[in-house]
Amino acid sequence: MDERSYPIELADPDGDDPRFTFGLVHEVGEVLTKHGFPCVGESWRDHLELQQALYRFIYVGDLRTERLAS
Repeated sequence: MDERSYPIELADPDGDDPRFTFGLVHEVGEVLTKHGFPCVGESWRDHLELQQALYRFIYVGDLRTERLAS
């Protein structure tokens, strides 16, 4: 059985998580750049989409992968 670590539930009913910051998104962007991908910091839209993708991964999940796993 493959136990998943993500998505996680938000502990705060208002949806706030002090770990999910601009700094987190920025550092993930830096990791992408270090691996040869274009710099995320050049466009606010790139930063926003990376933030949304991280949020979905961490807190929401993807039903498409759940269907593939079953």
